[in-house]
Amino acid sequence: MKNLNCKLPDPVTLYQSALDEQIPMYIQEAGNFLALGEAELCIDHLNKANLKNTESSWGWIIAATAHCQLGNFKTAIGVATRGQQYVGENSYLLDCLGVAHAGLGDLNNAKVFFQKAEKQNPKNINSIINLVNIHLLHNEIDLAFDVLDHGLQANPDDTEIKYLYIQLHPVWMQPIENKKLRIRTRTPQDHPFATDCYANESFMNNYNRYVTNSFQQSKSQKNIHPSNRWSIYKNKSIQWIIERIDSSGQEKIQYTPIGLASLAEIHLVHRHAEILIGFPNATRFNGTRIPLTAMLMILDYAFNRIGLNKLISRVYADNIHAQRSTLALGFKQEGFLKNHLFDRKLNRWISIYQNSMLIEEFGENAQLVNFSKRLLGYESHHNRSSLFHKLNF
Repeated sequence: MKNLNCKLPDPVTLYQSALDEQIPMYIQEAGNFLALGEAELCIDHLNKANLKNTESSWGWIIAATAHCQLGNFKTAIGVATRGQQYVGENSYLLDCLGVAHAGLGDLNNAKVFFQKAEKQNPKNINSIINLVNIHLLHNEIDLAFDVLDHGLQANPDDTEIKYLYIQLHPVWMQPIENKKLRIRTRTPQDHPFATDCYANESFMNNYNRYVTNSFQQSKSQKNIHPSNRWSIYKNKSIQWIIERIDSSGQEKIQYTPIGLASLAEIHLVHRHAEILIGFPNATRFNGTRIPLTAMLMILDYAFNRIGLNKLISRVYADNIHAQRSTLALGFKQEGFLKNHLFDRKLNRWISIYQNSMLIEEFGENAQLVNFSKRLLGYESHHNRSSLFHKLNF
């Protein structure tokens, strides 16, 4: 199959959905071969059956699936098409037709068959995932999300749909904003500010001293770390610009970039990510509470809007001030990674403090509650419903 990760019907799952239907024994036996990964034995067993039940959809489904597994896509199309002549339009046979056409590189027809399969049986998880993958292959994030949204209504407990739904949710692109600050995803228009940040060696030595080289070596610097739903989905990270909101009148509002932030190495199964935040001209904001406000906004976003279980903050050992500030905020030191990274410019090894904050620690931290009331205008851990919570994880 060309550039498409297709899911094929699983015999065990199919048989579970056919408890009220009598499946001929030779078909069950063939399905058992298929479940064991023996597609050739499966087809051979079907062919050698003395009496074939052409009225059972399962024989056609098992045969078409086996041929798809073997890469016999044209044969699979013939089997699935003939099967529908006997048993009528069948969601799983339509799914096999979609997989076979995708295997031949005909993605347009593959999409049509996946759409028909999903419409014929909204509980056919494979057709939903296959249709989503078709859209993702063409960078059609909104269409993929719409398929998942519809599929989730019919399959509210399916974990695979839930995780894809969370990954493609628009919440990843929504800005975090209050009266003083806006934290939004990075765009190509932010290239001049990002360039200045990366050129600031003292800042990058504390923020992320290893991202500068990749930035400088990029052939298209304007496209470095583009933050859109596709890049977030593929790279498992969000790149933000922190902006100060200046109001010179009732109507005119100016947004001035003042810092960088990101959630990196986002892992949805384990629900953790690394948080990075920094201000190139940090001394300008001494006594302003702006860095603290920005950090609170990101903590509230990660724990309350997304529902992550854990945030990790890694601090270079030579940045004592940052480590003290991190611990004062409520992070707890989990470890000290001695001589963990090599700094080529300094020609020496550097160590790393690893700190973390759990969602329950965030919610139970009285200091953060008071800061949130004063700086954000609400108790950040109260009356908030995260994306993970809404999906009943």
